[in-house]
Amino acid sequence: MSRSERVQAEQRIQAAQEETRRIVQAGICPQCQAGLKRNNALRGWWQCEQSGSPLFRARPNEPSCSWQGFTH
Repeated sequence: MSRSERVQAEQRIQAAQEETRRIVQAGICPQCQAGLKRNNALRGWWQCEQSGSPLFRARPNEPSCSWQGFTH
């Protein structure tokens, strides 16, 4: 990867992390408007509370959502 490509990749990552920070601050999933939860498997990982199998969702009878993002 060239220096220019690396710089562009880092800028995209920073922009995505900033967007996730705004979403986390609002506390609402941008895809389904459910709440958010922190996934402690990795630092800065956030997911929609409707993510995953029904056992892990806030409302198991409602549809799953795939939104996730990183703040770090």
